[in-house]
Amino acid sequence: MVLLVASAVLLQEPVAARTLEAVRSRGVITVCAHANALPFSSRKDDPPGFQIELARALARQLDLSLAVAWVVTPNQYRAADCDIVFDTIVDPEVQAESRLRVSKPYHHSGVALALPASATNTGSFQDLKTGERVGVQVGSVAQMILGQRGVQTIPFAFEDEILDALAAGSLDGAAVSPAAIGYFNLMHPNQNIKLVHAYEREADLSWDVAVGMRGSDNLLRESVNAALDRLIADGTIQGIYARYGIEHRPPVASR
Repeated sequence: MVLLVASAVLLQEPVAARTLEAVRSRGVITVCAHANALPFSSRKDDPPGFQIELARALARQLDLSLAVAWVVTPNQYRAADCDIVFDTIVDPEVQAESRLRVSKPYHHSGVALALPASATNTGSFQDLKTGERVGVQVGSVAQMILGQRGVQTIPFAFEDEILDALAAGSLDGAAVSPAAIGYFNLMHPNQNIKLVHAYEREADLSWDVAVGMRGSDNLLRESVNAALDRLIADGTIQGIYARYGIEHRPPVASR
């Protein structure tokens, strides 16, 4: 979820908008990605993270080379010289107020609920019981919303720390991304935790994601859209997510 916020910060303040013609003349498209945030992305490239794999597949479809601008902090996102960023939340109000362009959505996500494998009768955040300890990312929307409902939220800096605590029995639940849960289960098959797509019932914790572009022209957006259509049709996007233990969920816009 940190990556989604950083993506919005990055793209609201374009540094060097490039048209399709400019990108093709360079022969390179540059993606911004966090340097150490698996399963999303990793500079170590072992594995690279699904955002990097998606970016490589997109670049191949566009017949371009891929470059990566590695970033960590919001300030680095603002200053980075990149053309695209994955997992940009589709929010018409935000996009109308900025120079941000987004592709058509390619995935539906949000804030999921992670539970111990033995948990029963909990299918949403509304089912959480008084006194249950729920891990959240500090400063997140989930922390604010659940806190307003009287849920006992326990703040952490990173999603993997939350899931480690849940697996160890220190928490009763966790409000984290479905990607983090899927990857945790892939990497810890003996500590399997339950994934509840609770965001499907929570408008403020549910969103489609798309490729964000820095003030680019319509031709680049149309090219990216066509490439995404092909990557979904041939199963490439679904396969990339699956390698990280993540279920590809169709965008709400296409349902």
